[in-house]
Amino acid sequence: MIDIVIVNFNSTDYLLKCLQSIYADLEGFPATVWIEDNGSTDGIHRIRDRFPAVILSCNERNLGFAAAVNQALKKGISPYVVLLNPDSRIMKGFFRNILSFMELNPQIAIAGPRILDEDGSLQGSARAFPTPLTALFGRSSLFTRIFPNNPITSANLLTSRSNGIQPMEVDWVSGACMVIRRKAMDAVGCFDERFFMYWEDADWCKRMWNGGWKVVYYPVACIVHHVGVSSSQLLLKSRFEFHKSVYLLFEKYSPATPWLIKIMVMASLFLRFGLLVALNGISLYVGAPGARLCIAPQAKPAPRKIKVLRLIARLNVGGPSIHVHLLTTGLDSKRFETLLVTGMISDKEGDMTYLFQDSSHKPYQLSEMQRDIRIPMDIRVIYRIFQLTRKFQPNIVHTHTAKAGFTARITVLLYNLIFRKNVKIVHTFHGHVFDGYFSRAKSWLFIQIERFLARMTDVIIAISETQRNDLVEKYHIAPLEKIREIELGFDLKPFLSCAALRGRFREKLGVGDETILVGIIGRLVPIKNHEMFFKAIRLFLKANPEIDVKFVVVGDGECRQQLESYCREQNLTRHVVFWGWIQDVSLVYADLNILALTSLNEGTPVSIIEAMASSVPVIATRVGGIQDLMGKPVDSTAEKQGFTVCERGILSRNNDPESLFKGLSHLVREDSTVRRARVLRARTYVVNRFAKERLLKDIELLYSQLMIKEMR
Repeated sequence: MIDIVIVNFNSTDYLLKCLQSIYADLEGFPATVWIEDNGSTDGIHRIRDRFPAVILSCNERNLGFAAAVNQALKKGISPYVVLLNPDSRIMKGFFRNILSFMELNPQIAIAGPRILDEDGSLQGSARAFPTPLTALFGRSSLFTRIFPNNPITSANLLTSRSNGIQPMEVDWVSGACMVIRRKAMDAVGCFDERFFMYWEDADWCKRMWNGGWKVVYYPVACIVHHVGVSSSQLLLKSRFEFHKSVYLLFEKYSPATPWLIKIMVMASLFLRFGLLVALNGISLYVGAPGARLCIAPQAKPAPRKIKVLRLIARLNVGGPSIHVHLLTTGLDSKRFETLLVTGMISDKEGDMTYLFQDSSHKPYQLSEMQRDIRIPMDIRVIYRIFQLTRKFQPNIVHTHTAKAGFTARITVLLYNLIFRKNVKIVHTFHGHVFDGYFSRAKSWLFIQIERFLARMTDVIIAISETQRNDLVEKYHIAPLEKIREIELGFDLKPFLSCAALRGRFREKLGVGDETILVGIIGRLVPIKNHEMFFKAIRLFLKANPEIDVKFVVVGDGECRQQLESYCREQNLTRHVVFWGWIQDVSLVYADLNILALTSLNEGTPVSIIEAMASSVPVIATRVGGIQDLMGKPVDSTAEKQGFTVCERGILSRNNDPESLFKGLSHLVREDSTVRRARVLRARTYVVNRFAKERLLKDIELLYSQLMIKEMR
């Protein structure tokens, strides 16, 4: 149980987005959100309309930050309190990461996350306690602007010392976001309300340390913070309160300081306040009550775009192609410039280059880059990518799929060495070839190659928790701190609305509404293990001759002729239809009763996400990221029969036709109310988890973080 406390002052537009990010990340954590509004006039009532569960208290006047926070702290009872500014946005995994950390470290009173600006640059949210010199060498003082790398300011900002992964004990962390242990708060007390705004967080952390508790900067958890949205409403007053609070903090912890030094500190603060007012061009317009403040505009240079060279081996039908299309066309064009490079697909594979048909981001095609390993051709690919890199001069090279990942990462290594550059390398594992694709010897070789490549890669992206664990613990490809879990994202609208297409695909098949339609969608290649599907069909038909059922295979590939021959040999042709590729696959989902997937190895299968969004029940083998999609087991009795009923779907054993047959039989005969509830959970899950907007934000944030040091 957690209490989330937010103090708002005329930042309601930001607050709505903040609340949306909170509820998107809670992942079932029981939480109470307390909002203390300090007399806002920008439509605070909208909060109740959009988020009725929030507990909103409206103060008639601006009580100040500390006093308003204390009002909420005294109402809550949860063991943890998350203090958050309204102009903040919670990033994925925040609550899970930081609350787990607090649970494991009972000596910590306050933990502060990594805080980023909207452009991805790092805020100095972890700091040392101020000294008298801080009055002159603060982050935004005139002296710091003239001497930005002075040792006084650097010593005060501890954030830059963090490696971005490990927790770090610090003097204090920013009140823009901090997680507080209530037990420590009860021992030390709430905020000192003499601080109207600013420095109350430093004072609180100081009191925690004095009380025997610890304050820690924990960069694994992350938020984005728009600095000073509330304070900008009363800019002159906020500047005055800032300097007033600095002196209050100094006097509180230096009571025995000689009066002459106190006067010098006060004079320094007064001088600094005056210089800030002059430098920022603040003028006060006095008129009616509630005088408005105007800031003279200051011209800012246009920020440089981050250039991303993206490579994928081929744009064949499947999740990776959809993924790179979204990333190539969807990133913020004001901040990013992307060039997509692809190889050639084989004649037997479905082609998804049509995705770029109406796009201005046409992919650059390298005819030499193909799936098969051909050393002379691969050397030429490296040469071609090297030429492209010299011409495009990217800041980041992001690779997808094994072949593109190998050739491009070798190329960037050479490019950085020859030209003394620091091009960042990101590689996404959409799946892996370590199991089910090759012989044991070849698989071992590929594992060794990936371990080598991982050393020269700045960030490795895993698309599911299971895949991340495999890369770290099972195959030891890279340490945990180098791997970022970023789930896939899709344009789910065609699948969420596909019910409007119901009946059209059945009409093409020549079957009526009474026929149960079971489909399998994907490439016809060995790793997809379609033979298991057909063996399960035989068992199902033998056990259920009275059921009117049709099985449809959507897709194409190198194994099609072999699989069609197998169906003929097993007398399944009357029950199985090979349909080939279909561009508008939502037409298929609109009429499916069940989606099956029988792969020997998977990353995060697109077909399952599409089926869940289309409200189609799913049964699949327990491999790769499929387990994450299906959720936790909910029916222990099914385990005895050889399959697993989960929160959002059914899992069969890997390469076990009988397990799949029993799971199919269960789905067909299952109570419709139970099935509808599971389908609804699955649909809600993928909508909240796999929207393209979330993917784009995650990738933009990652790129910005990589470029923080380069673009300063």
